[in-house]
Amino acid sequence: MSLRFPRLALAAALACAGQAAHAALQPAADAPLARRSNAVCHHLADNSLDCTTENQFTILKPAGKDLLSRIDFTYSDTDSLEVLDGEVRQPNGRVVKLDKSQVETRAAPNPYAGVSRDKQTWIAFPELAVGSVVSYRVKRHMASPPLSRELLYRLDFDAEPTRNDSFRFELDSPRPLLWRGEKMDDFKIDASADGKRIVVEQKAPRYLNFTNEWDNSALRSWPRLSFATSDSPQSHFGVYAGRYNQILSATLPPAAAAEVEAQRGKPAAEQMAAFMQHINGHYRYLNDQRLAERGLVPFTLAEIEQHGYGDCKDLATLLTAMLRASGIAAEPTLVFRGNDAQRPLLPGLGTVNHMIVRAVVNGKTEWLDPTNPFFVPDRIMPDLQDRTSYRIGGDGQVREEAIPMQAATLTSRSERVETLRRDGSAAIAIRGEVSGWPLVQLAMQDRFQGPASSDQSLCRAVNKQPRECKVDRPATGFLQPARYAARIDSNDQRAVEKISGLYLYDPGLEHDWDGFASYLANGNQADVYLGDAETTERAVTLRGARAIQPPFSCQASSRWYDLSLEQRKTPDGIRYQYRQTRKVRWLSHDEIASPEFIRFNEAARACAIQARQIIKL
Repeated sequence: MSLRFPRLALAAALACAGQAAHAALQPAADAPLARRSNAVCHHLADNSLDCTTENQFTILKPAGKDLLSRIDFTYSDTDSLEVLDGEVRQPNGRVVKLDKSQVETRAAPNPYAGVSRDKQTWIAFPELAVGSVVSYRVKRHMASPPLSRELLYRLDFDAEPTRNDSFRFELDSPRPLLWRGEKMDDFKIDASADGKRIVVEQKAPRYLNFTNEWDNSALRSWPRLSFATSDSPQSHFGVYAGRYNQILSATLPPAAAAEVEAQRGKPAAEQMAAFMQHINGHYRYLNDQRLAERGLVPFTLAEIEQHGYGDCKDLATLLTAMLRASGIAAEPTLVFRGNDAQRPLLPGLGTVNHMIVRAVVNGKTEWLDPTNPFFVPDRIMPDLQDRTSYRIGGDGQVREEAIPMQAATLTSRSERVETLRRDGSAAIAIRGEVSGWPLVQLAMQDRFQGPASSDQSLCRAVNKQPRECKVDRPATGFLQPARYAARIDSNDQRAVEKISGLYLYDPGLEHDWDGFASYLANGNQADVYLGDAETTERAVTLRGARAIQPPFSCQASSRWYDLSLEQRKTPDGIRYQYRQTRKVRWLSHDEIASPEFIRFNEAARACAIQARQIIKL
């Protein structure tokens, strides 16, 4: 069983603007709410859990009223939740008891790409004001997921707009409990001598919230604590291995068998791509929990083909069966999907949210996700890189394996020729190619917004003021090629800026480095997501231009980035060559604020800014 400490699903949230000024830890004086919390949970012999939670909120600011306007609890239909009592104590001392009419249980909204029978209970408190104290008690029974015999319970104290004045949590079990914590200095943890009871108490009031962080940033580390009845992945996931292998031992259904037979004898990599294409073309990605509460158990192969859809575990199971039928080693593999995944403190169901396939093709490990509407051979998708995975072997053993970060590859190369005119415009001719994640992004925009929208985006990206822009490129599809070529021809009305009879050329290469300087000046605190490690190369020829400054070259290197820039004279103008390699996916706050990175950023900006110069025509 995987359970996080019940958190409020609040009807409103405080939004933070992206890349705004004065980002910082929010002072506790600005907190809109204060909370006192106490929870007692009993782990039962059948691996279910009973929890009674008492929360008391004091509204400190007007925004606190919005945050408490409705409190939602979403849970499986195999669970139960009872609102025991509640009240609002007004600033003048008047008490308004929670009425039954202010509590309602209904079907929860269906998730994206899924249908479920989840329930949702909500509480709507009346007459809220600054100074009101809102209290409630709820009791929840959480059934054990199918086949699960081990408990994993997590407490996460991540950033939120609530000051926590006190917190107490108690968990008991008929079995000894293990616990692992991270950054738990603000809490006291007591375990009984037999390990069957653990109490967690907050030492003093605490507040952790951020304001005005970048949209592509996140807090990736916070106080967290995990409890489990075992620290063995085999104990938590091994029970599913038998069921998976039973499903995988069945005969392939007709359509899948026909595809395997059609690809027989072809190179293994071609077969793998064909099977991915088959699943994408014949099955919808849909999580259907209506027929049964399946947990980690997939439908049978025959049911998957009959339905014509499946969730991650269904599609991964079918792909595994097809690969094995063709002689390719493959295992269904549990992971946490997302751009960032914390290392589990203890294993268990709460550490995974997705299933993929680990295959070995020509001696190379492939991490295959058949739920994606695209496939890039020999590449790990960004939401699967650098994390723990649990492979379900055909021998019934569950093996923990780290999925690596994708090594930097050349994902973009372009040759750009600008034929400059004295009015500051230019005829632009670009010949380039892309691969990897930039190509996936183009294919996704083609799929969901149409090629015309993608072409407009490309024209805006390579021109300051485009006119008569024409994009010549092949159609994108499910299978992404190793290299994708495109041509863009346009007229840029503002290629250079006229200044007192001369012209300013600015390719904007210093944008990233200005951004990091702004991050530090504004006091940002969160880690910054950069995307896949990659190398880009750009060559630009300015026809008809004469440089005032002499030819130059510069470089800047670090453990995060490498870049080089060269400008030289050509018979018909000026030529620039720029190359940048990004070696990491994330930059932590501590890294950005380090003297080493600051020195590199200054050198990188100084190098890139040299391309911005005055020229003659």
